[in-house]
Amino acid sequence: MNKRAKLSRYVYYFNSSLILLFILISLPKVVTAQIDSLPIHNEEAILLHSKVMSEDRTIWIHLPANYTNTSDFYPVLYVLDAGNHFNYASEAVDFLAGYDRNRMPEMIVVGVVNVDRGRDFTPVYKKKANGTVDSSQTTTNTGAGRFLRYIADEVTPYIDTHYRVQPYRILAGHSLGGLFALYAKEQMPNLFPAMILTSPAINGVNDRMLFNLQSFIKSSHPYNGKLFIAIGNENTQKVDLLTSGLKQFAPKWLDVAYKKYDDENHFSAPYKSLFDGLKFIYKDWFIDYYKITSITYQDILQHFKILSDEFGYSITATEDFVNNCGYNQLNSGHIKNAIGLFVENVKAHPNSYNAYDSLAEAYMKSGNTSLAIFNYKKSIELNPYNENGKTMLEKLLKGKK
Repeated sequence: MNKRAKLSRYVYYFNSSLILLFILISLPKVVTAQIDSLPIHNEEAILLHSKVMSEDRTIWIHLPANYTNTSDFYPVLYVLDAGNHFNYASEAVDFLAGYDRNRMPEMIVVGVVNVDRGRDFTPVYKKKANGTVDSSQTTTNTGAGRFLRYIADEVTPYIDTHYRVQPYRILAGHSLGGLFALYAKEQMPNLFPAMILTSPAINGVNDRMLFNLQSFIKSSHPYNGKLFIAIGNENTQKVDLLTSGLKQFAPKWLDVAYKKYDDENHFSAPYKSLFDGLKFIYKDWFIDYYKITSITYQDILQHFKILSDEFGYSITATEDFVNNCGYNQLNSGHIKNAIGLFVENVKAHPNSYNAYDSLAEAYMKSGNTSLAIFNYKKSIELNPYNENGKTMLEKLLKGKK
């Protein structure tokens, strides 16, 4: 073996040894490295024996991440065809309601699992004496009529009894599920004040539903309804007829929106529709506190009073929302406004260490050392592991000496 070959061999072994040594050194770091935990998914599967349906039925429940740590009450989104739509519907709700987005309230999501969607979502019409179909009347002991009884008499009462819910429900349905939602709106208008319909399967004898719904919406009802209808790149004739009728006859109490997705088909449209539908229903919810120069607690109270009137139940600002508004004011130099917001947050959440911590920081920036110390002490008393509070308190106490 010549010197060049021998040297190459030594270099090869040397390089290989270095690589192996590097792997061995790195391996423990990989094995022992801390792994961030996956997000919490508070989800449950519930088996109900339905007397109405004479069979066992399953519903899926998705709860807000902090459901077990609070005493808050939540509106509910009911999702038909849960096997197809429950997962992304739950994620959309969590995202839109999330920290700093605040596009809608946190919400419980209920997925209604199918057994026979064709049987359950399709209205069955009564027959006349001569045997022909009477398209003006549907049966309540089979088809969509029976399924609606199951939802109204068994599912919603179960959710209302076992979970902390607000008196506001949204129903989301796609294709035959959208047809069923229209039927439910016609038969029980108060059951779901808001609906998201994607590509409702209106055809054949169900065309009569267009006439029935238009007749229904001409009447007066004492509630605010919201109806979002969307469709993909497909035959839009029946949906166009529906939406034109709604726009023509819809009274002030029914807020209607229609959207067509040219880049989606019948099966891909529901994802966008659900997201846009939730934003439509809660289009008045959002306050962009990053763009507001000055905001006070009275401004927030007024905003949520308007929302309470719109949705029909008492709605108050969350602790995080007020805290975010407070820090926006603090960081933009409106210290007096910030203190006012943090003070009200402490009043509303007297057991929150973070509320006291934020108030202490505002007092510190205002130069009121005594109140800053008092509130940091209160924060640490509520949470002895508040390291930030301990650090700031120590600095303040040293500064007083």
